Amino acid sequence: MLNIHNDGSSPGRVTVTFADGALSFMLSEDATFEDLADRLDRLGERHHGKPVAIEVKLAAASAPSDADWGP
Repeated sequence: MLNIHNDGSSPGRVTVTFADGALSFMLSEDATFEDLADRLDRLGERHHGKPVAIEVKLAAASAPSDADWGP
């Protein structure tokens, strides 16, 4: 089994652009796409529309070591 570990350098950052402005927020390390979709939906309600652009930057995962591959 391959386990990919976050290197802990930083969580993900999301930048969302709406017709009336843009905002950024940090994405928790254990966030799912469902969590992101829910947050974007709530933000869309506050900004009276859907995002026109979404940029997601994730922290790079460290390379798996030989121990991650198991016996």
